[in-house]
Amino acid sequence: MMVQSVLEKYRWLATSPVRFASVEVLDSEHFSVDGKVVEKAALPPEACGSNPGSLRTLNFLADRWKFIQLQLFNPLIYYAAFGDDIVFDTLELSLRSLLDIGQYQGDIAVFTNSAGVARLEQMKRELPLTGDFSIEVLDDCHSEVDFYLSRFRFYDRAFFQSRQPLLYLDVDILCNKPVESLLVDLAFSPAIHVAPEGRLNEGNDNSSGHWYGWRMMEADGMEFDRHQRGFSSGSIGYGNSSVACEYARLIMQVAQAYRKETGQDRPFIGYDQCLANYIFLKANIRRFELIGQAVTLHRIKENNLALFPSERRGFIHFLAVPFPIKFEAMKIYNQDMRKKIQEESL
Repeated sequence: MMVQSVLEKYRWLATSPVRFASVEVLDSEHFSVDGKVVEKAALPPEACGSNPGSLRTLNFLADRWKFIQLQLFNPLIYYAAFGDDIVFDTLELSLRSLLDIGQYQGDIAVFTNSAGVARLEQMKRELPLTGDFSIEVLDDCHSEVDFYLSRFRFYDRAFFQSRQPLLYLDVDILCNKPVESLLVDLAFSPAIHVAPEGRLNEGNDNSSGHWYGWRMMEADGMEFDRHQRGFSSGSIGYGNSSVACEYARLIMQVAQAYRKETGQDRPFIGYDQCLANYIFLKANIRRFELIGQAVTLHRIKENNLALFPSERRGFIHFLAVPFPIKFEAMKIYNQDMRKKIQEESL
């Protein structure tokens, strides 16, 4: 059987205007891209192989002189799930919203430890998946801080390579509109996209800097505003796996070195978030566009679980209560959202 080239195997985004390119094999020496004839000899050598490797963009000529630029579209959305059954119940609800409401057709990965494998295998059998579903096992994850840091443990994982874009989501996030347009925008970005955190009064002298990481910034001699809002590490969009892996590796290196210096396994409660805020801000790679516009941070009112924001921007992140209460609020929102979407379609 003939091996498909990356041009045939993957989806590609064309520019001016941005759209999915239509690629067709005409014969052994010619392709058609959006109706324009392309000689195979005109393609970069890496476009003719079966593995994209570090390939992100293709530039070539068609119809003798017409310039074409294609961006690889090979998305991956991933999660991390550890602990009690309620965490996996919440993840399953999140995944179903991503697949049904979000109409996501790409690949999915979930980090877990050996205790979570059986539950994820069951989800893999039962979910209406159209892409691959990879269970990424981290046997050294046992504590809460290990669970939180696992979102950055992908840099040496084969399933995460050659991705454009990548999107991390906490399990307590529901999707409330189709996601493809957001993923397309991320695929063109060289940055890391996040959502602004709520105001947590982090910058005062008595605060520990658990979330924003200002004490790490201050100890490093950074120029920064300690009262500036940081970002939530519950949803992180990376333009491609090269950028994602570089900064995920740095976060884990700093995490281990800072632990060693302080002698504390968990120097801050929000250790994953303060590390990312410190490193992304210092590297000037953090952006509030895209994810900041697509994610609503919803602080649940325990005395009124059915009180929700009316806007549907893409994702809603449920916060501020224990998982059992959070799961109940998510179920109410999910049922209400699906009812409204059904009514709107009539």
